[in-house]
Amino acid sequence: MATKTINIKESAYEALKSLKREGESFSDVILRLTDKERRKVTEFVRSLPADLREEMASSVAEGKRELDHARPREVVM
Repeated sequence: MATKTINIKESAYEALKSLKREGESFSDVILRLTDKERRKVTEFVRSLPADLREEMASSVAEGKRELDHARPREVVM
């Protein structure tokens, strides 16, 4: 298999590295992230860094708590 060398910024390298799963090569990560087929939301969320997933989960849980306590109001039309 042929290979190519590319130059990327250090920040791009770190971002790519943070998405790398155990046993995955950087080529595997790039191919996984650029797959043209539609991915499921769960696959996308799993591809995010753990700290971002935790932040998202907390935000969703807080939003649900707020909605659970919200009372509908009557609108006169």
